[in-house]
Amino acid sequence: HVGGRYADIRRYFDQELGPLVEVVSCWGVFEWLLWDAFDMGYIVGIMCNSDGHKGRPGAEGPGAGEFGIANGLTCVLADSLTRDAVFDALKNRHCYGTTGPRIDLGFTVNNQPMGSVLETDGPLHIAANVRGTAPIESLTLYQGKEPIQQTQPAPFANCDNSRHIRIRWSGSRIRGRGRRVTWDGTIRVEGATILDATEFQFDAATDGITSHSAQEIHFKSSTTGDTDGIDLVLDQASSGTITFTAPVITQTVDLAALVGENRQVQVNCGGIDMTLVIERYPAALTDC
Repeated sequence: HVGGRYADIRRYFDQELGPLVEVVSCWGVFEWLLWDAFDMGYIVGIMCNSDGHKGRPGAEGPGAGEFGIANGLTCVLADSLTRDAVFDALKNRHCYGTTGPRIDLGFTVNNQPMGSVLETDGPLHIAANVRGTAPIESLTLYQGKEPIQQTQPAPFANCDNSRHIRIRWSGSRIRGRGRRVTWDGTIRVEGATILDATEFQFDAATDGITSHSAQEIHFKSSTTGDTDGIDLVLDQASSGTITFTAPVITQTVDLAALVGENRQVQVNCGGIDMTLVIERYPAALTDC
């Protein structure tokens, strides 16, 4: 669990007593806690909860203080809706978590459910299916903390001529209290015109686009491990530049270069997984 103070599972952890790690709560997003567990060789499952201190489990929102985002949700794959069945599923890691959306995820290895421990000398049959609350952007398979395979909808393979640009940023300053990153800044377009700008994944009511023109957007944003972003629609995106300016980074990207395998520019901004991504995005995602 990560709150104001975080659990140092590199030093203190018993996977028999606590078989799960919490990677999302109103305090933020903490995938690094899962990576710590993998580095130590622990076998753990994932949960995402509230911990908002307001007495509204599953319906907590961000606040002006340390609580940066809305609550996460844990899906428990129990045999029945009873106390014993739910706790048995949690003990055996038959569960997964989300940052809040009610995503339906199925995942098996050799027909064994998520969280199972199995040994085999033969090939592994891995199957996954997901139904989201919006079109699916990607599905990634990890071995430990390393991504080994990713699948994306067909529109991503042919979006070199798209006029849609997605800009997103994420991360936290530190692991402990005071992790909030302030990104308040501007996005400026040169050589093209902004036709539309849409916020996504902003959490607090005080965050978001504060003003915009045909060339420049001003925004307020803070992250505590989570992601915020803005989608742009330009009159053309085959030439020109985009400059992202925030207290932690200034980055300029040539629109003409965002094609093929280079359609995405990702910049490490320090801290804990602080990242800026500027990418060409499909005009529409359907049947995803």
